[in-house]
Amino acid sequence: MQRMSLLFLMLLSITITWAGAQSQPKGLQPPPGGGINPTDKGDDKDLTPSKSSKDNYISSVGGRGLNEWMADLKNADPSVRERAIRAVVMFGPLASPSIPTIIERTNDKDGSPRIRAVMALGMMELADRDIPKVVEALVRRISNEPQAVIRYQAMISLARFQPIDAKSAIPPLAKEVEDQNTWEIRKLAVSLLTSLGYDDTKGPDPIALKGLITALKDPAIQVRQEAVFGLATIGRPADTALAASVKNAFTGLMNNPDKGIAIWANVGLINLDKPDGKLLANITKHLDDTRADVRTLAARALGTMGKLAEFSVPELSKALNDKEPEVQMTVIWALAMIGPASSKALPNLRELADNKKTLEPVKQTAQMAIGQISGKPEGTLAPKAGFPDSKAPSAKGSNPADPGNKNKLP
Repeated sequence: MQRMSLLFLMLLSITITWAGAQSQPKGLQPPPGGGINPTDKGDDKDLTPSKSSKDNYISSVGGRGLNEWMADLKNADPSVRERAIRAVVMFGPLASPSIPTIIERTNDKDGSPRIRAVMALGMMELADRDIPKVVEALVRRISNEPQAVIRYQAMISLARFQPIDAKSAIPPLAKEVEDQNTWEIRKLAVSLLTSLGYDDTKGPDPIALKGLITALKDPAIQVRQEAVFGLATIGRPADTALAASVKNAFTGLMNNPDKGIAIWANVGLINLDKPDGKLLANITKHLDDTRADVRTLAARALGTMGKLAEFSVPELSKALNDKEPEVQMTVIWALAMIGPASSKALPNLRELADNKKTLEPVKQTAQMAIGQISGKPEGTLAPKAGFPDSKAPSAKGSNPADPGNKNKLP
């Protein structure tokens, strides 16, 4: 695994959220005390792992070896099966032989071992040969699972996979966009459609696009926000009719009362066609907003557009003087993403980096941006996602708006 610098980790921690971070949605919480609760430790106190003195791997859990726990995966008692899944996961890489049986448990008649198996497949180390079957099992749960909490967990586990491995999940995810159990499921479905639907060769997946367009009409503001961001960053549709539908949707949202939706709608219109001074001004004006989170969001949007936002460099240079460090760092990042066209901002960046009153994280970010813009990088500021708060870990490496994409920008 590529080692990330402290600064990169710090940058990923910058949030421009409209809502607080979440893991398990409140609307999906099962009653306490049951094994189906993903956060319930049950009797884990009896599952103490012991490491081998030779290779530092877990050699036993609760005094029992891997083979004994694997045998329990097929026990007639569902509580024993559920406990065995929790134990097997603790063996780490050595638990690879249990993957086929864990996959079987995703079809367990009892919901408790079923959700534990789905969770396990989201965290266990997988060999390449296991990925297709694991994806198939998770997609089956998203498609056929009657319990909303298990469908949600299957979507979280699916998020670890690259788009090339999980394209089969797009049709059921598009259906989940209309799930009426809870808006959190719909929001996560939209996020995954954005990640999995991106294709820089063929253009975005049409089914994913239609799902995102549907989500624009969702009654929940957070789902609509996620959908407009997805449409703005997933790429231009290859189909002209779909492209027209997306453009019409953006046009209707470009002056939306919700400033975040309006910002990303304007980004989407620019990405669909070409840089437009009026559309760009619709974004840069928010750099002067009274709310720091809106200013940060505007800078994030400009950085996401990269070279298409080069005419916003004067406004971004001015925003370097923002009183909020979070805004400053996002503005610096945006200038770095725009690239050499941000060279006119170098004097302001150097002044910020040399100022003794500048906070150290801001100073370090400015120094990295100076190097990247001038073509002498000592480190590279990575692309960011638009709304990192509520997304499950996304399929990494393809979508340029994905924080997992660590490729250097041109």
